[in-house]
Amino acid sequence: GLVERPSVFAMEKQDEVCDHMSRAETTSPPVQGDDEVGAGISVKVDKMDIAKPEEDGTRELHHSETKARAPEEDESSSSDESSVDLEEEYREKLRKAKRAARSEIKVSEWGQYNFASLDLDKALGPPANNIERIHCKDVSPEEFVQRFELPAKPCIIRGLLDEWPAYKEGKSKWSFQGLQDRFGDVRLKCGEDDDGYKVKLRLDHFVRYVEEQKDDAPLYIFDADFGDEGKPTIPLLDDFSMPPYFAEDLYSLVGEKRRPPYRWMLLGPKRSGSSMHIDPLATSAWNSIISGRKRWVLFPPGMPKSVVKPKAWMDKPDREAIDWFLLHYKDVKKGLPSHEEPIELEMGAGETIYVPGGWWHTVLNLEDSVAVTQNFCSTTSFPAVWQDSVTGRTKLSRSWLKVLQTTRPDLYTIAQSLAGSGDGRTTAEEELDSIVKDRREKKEKKKAKKRARKDAKKSSRD
Repeated sequence: GLVERPSVFAMEKQDEVCDHMSRAETTSPPVQGDDEVGAGISVKVDKMDIAKPEEDGTRELHHSETKARAPEEDESSSSDESSVDLEEEYREKLRKAKRAARSEIKVSEWGQYNFASLDLDKALGPPANNIERIHCKDVSPEEFVQRFELPAKPCIIRGLLDEWPAYKEGKSKWSFQGLQDRFGDVRLKCGEDDDGYKVKLRLDHFVRYVEEQKDDAPLYIFDADFGDEGKPTIPLLDDFSMPPYFAEDLYSLVGEKRRPPYRWMLLGPKRSGSSMHIDPLATSAWNSIISGRKRWVLFPPGMPKSVVKPKAWMDKPDREAIDWFLLHYKDVKKGLPSHEEPIELEMGAGETIYVPGGWWHTVLNLEDSVAVTQNFCSTTSFPAVWQDSVTGRTKLSRSWLKVLQTTRPDLYTIAQSLAGSGDGRTTAEEELDSIVKDRREKKEKKKAKKRARKDAKKSSRD
């Protein structure tokens, strides 16, 4: 959810498609790439993931196709050739994934800075750890709202994972090897290409890559579809549960297929991460680490983009999280007044971070890490989320408003009070209809101009 990912909404396209959110490295920030808690919201067609029939090496032969068994000495040769073929397949799949995910650099340049030789803890120095930590046994959901949700205050929560099978049995079920044993042939998202299409790798290929890689900023599995109906990985949903503090999920009222992407499984090699971003649609997020360690930096809402994303970093073709942490963060902090100092922290296995909507954040995996994250909308955050949804997911908002009218009339009233200029002259329904109409008219004008240019060009030829 995770607060980690990417791509400002193509509002019109997303509203027209409005199908089940599938993340993106939305999140370079949610709204732009793959976010650690959320990564961003992306509703894009997947050209790199066209399913092909799996070849299990068996099929029934007609009598005319039956061949005599080859001599045993040839079986060894065949086995060697098969091993070579599998090795070539792995190398080629990995090269294709890297080229697609980061076309701005050559595959041979993925380790050009030799960050793999660094001791990250020494290079980064100790974090301020200036974030409040609580245990779930000490704070009730009601108290959590008052202490953290209402003031939009990030915090670390311990104890939430203690009863999760994913955590209790993490060394077997949710380790990289354990996941490979269960779902090795499943292809998961590890990036996006320049056109926004998903880049995927088989899990067994990815696990091998994690074991061998020395890349500066490795590929990072940030998969939003693992829990979808019909996916072979859907049993993973039984291994964790919604933390009680975040049980309210108002987007769920529109249905699983229509809501924006909201839940991600994160498999992050050491040095991978999510670049600086704000999560989409003003949603808040939680991120729970099952294994490994992560380094976080968060800036409060209202911090100028030019501050958290300095020009020197933005001018680089490959703007990765590790580059920001190692080469630009010190400059970012220079000159900031004390009341604007960022939150710095390290979190480890068994901990959960709460990131309120509007907070800038970036994340770096200090170790090979496994985590789950989810974005959500609660009663507390509804006003901000609704306003962003009206413009960011207009058609979805029309459906949401109808459901709220009957299931949450209190929130329906809030939506009405926020319509237009808030003076009561425009209803929420009228505002949404007006936005859809304006976009349709702009689209038609654009088409008309395109036709006119085409006709003019044809006429000049004649």
